[in-house]
Amino acid sequence: MGLFDQFSTLPHATSDTSFTAIPLSKRRKDFLAKGSDGTPIFLLHDASEAKYNPGVQFRHLTAQFHATCRVLTDDTTIQEQFALVSCDGAATDLHELFVRCFSVAIEDLPVSSGTRELDACIQKLVDLFRALSQPSGKDVLGLWGELYVIANSGNIRGALAAWHDDPFDRFDFSWERGCLEVKASTQAVRLHHFALEQLMNPTNGVGFVASLLLQPLSGGLGLIDLANSIEAEVCDSPLLKQKLWSNLTKALGGDFSEKLDKRFDVSYAGRYAILYAMNDVPKPAKPDDSRVIAIRFVADLTTVMSSLKKTSLSALHSMF
Repeated sequence: MGLFDQFSTLPHATSDTSFTAIPLSKRRKDFLAKGSDGTPIFLLHDASEAKYNPGVQFRHLTAQFHATCRVLTDDTTIQEQFALVSCDGAATDLHELFVRCFSVAIEDLPVSSGTRELDACIQKLVDLFRALSQPSGKDVLGLWGELYVIANSGNIRGALAAWHDDPFDRFDFSWERGCLEVKASTQAVRLHHFALEQLMNPTNGVGFVASLLLQPLSGGLGLIDLANSIEAEVCDSPLLKQKLWSNLTKALGGDFSEKLDKRFDVSYAGRYAILYAMNDVPKPAKPDDSRVIAIRFVADLTTVMSSLKKTSLSALHSMF
């Protein structure tokens, strides 16, 4: 059972200082509990001397330091000093993302972390969640397509390492001598938006375009589902897990509720996925006039044949 599933079975707290909780570490005394209103609460053990430290208040996050709490688990009861970090109880769409992001972020905390170390860790989460109050430059189709490609790459570690850190990077995936751009559409025809620079092969390398046709399906997979399946394959790599959840959070933006609610048919996506060489994609010529610095256009790939020997996503198995 995954961490969030375990959290879902926890009883609500009956006070602000007593919790039934899930242990999160064999090294540290950190726990995940459920507040009286159902919100997830992380209890991070604070080894420093208790003194006044202002809490953290952000749009979806609250942190309180030096709280003495009683914690009950399956096999023990302890009373210690903790930093309590919770997500907005009303933002239920965020709860799983909060649990996933923060449980990964605290894996590397030193055994005897004090308030300073805990505060630094919490501030990183605040910075990450600040993206959820900003406009997003990534549409849900593109983000779902990127996660789908990673999940079906045959080399999830390699694909995650090649995945861009910034949603505004030139390519979705890049490695030493190659790059991959992912395009997705819910239309019956294969129409995709490009910037001309997205179809320029890297120097001494080769570029690819993965074209996905998606079909909404209420029983399909959403962004969190895909991310969970990816995380399960890199469970022993804190850095890759952090990159996964950080990238997802940064790409969601202020309309996260709508994006997290979208689900698509995985089998349909697999049947209609095509991999192209960048040179296969019809595009306008690069302008000679240096004053033209950017061109964006729509290419119809419905009748375009791929020049690659393998055109399904199985070709990605050796790419990363």
